[in-house]
Amino acid sequence: MLTSPEYINQYLFKDSIRCDWIEGSAIVSMSEIENVTVNRGQVLESVPGMSLKFSFLEENTSIYLITTYELIIAGDGVELKMKCEGFTATNQEFLIRIQQANLMLQKIKWLSEYS
Repeated sequence: MLTSPEYINQYLFKDSIRCDWIEGSAIVSMSEIENVTVNRGQVLESVPGMSLKFSFLEENTSIYLITTYELIIAGDGVELKMKCEGFTATNQEFLIRIQQANLMLQKIKWLSEYS
């Protein structure tokens, strides 16, 4: 579900993302506003049903962020562990990123429970 095209654009990116999520594949976005295709990053590691690690170009910068998702069996359910690396930020920017990450995780939870 994390990489399903109909879900990923709901929780992660503002542009339409195209990727097969296989290790080594490019992550390409299609901006609906500008009608331009841009290489945004690359799948670094992919273990279906277990983990996903990818680089992605941060908006309006030349910085590639590294994001890792890991699914962990926990009791009667599954936990999602998310790790983001590679950005620098002021304290205020850091707090905003935490809020964004929490909203994203809430959206993933909602999609997994109600879709």
